[in-house]
Amino acid sequence: MQLFTKRIDVREEDIFSELHHFLLRKNNRYLTNDEVVALTGVSSDLLYKWVKAGKLKKSIFPNLGAPCERCGHITQAKICVSCSSTIVNTLKQEEKDRSWFNQIQRNTARTSTYHYK
Repeated sequence: MQLFTKRIDVREEDIFSELHHFLLRKNNRYLTNDEVVALTGVSSDLLYKWVKAGKLKKSIFPNLGAPCERCGHITQAKICVSCSSTIVNTLKQEEKDRSWFNQIQRNTARTSTYHYK
């Protein structure tokens, strides 16, 4: 079974090598994911895998991307800008809620103290 998986990896590496040489040509560096898939026949899943793994560098191939890990929209980063801002806003709201809750806790602790004479 291990020999079979090694053969698949070698085949993927051969495909990657050919694709990388194709993309390094001056006119092909700015192709998008869809254009690369249409011109080369490489599956989009393999292309996404190589972009996520960092084999296809974003600095060299700026129009290639992978799906956002949250919504699936094609992006240059792991999470798209929209999801990123949503997460940041949620965290900010959580922090506000936590500070408000802590303030209520402190105020409640002060006002509910009983003094006996």
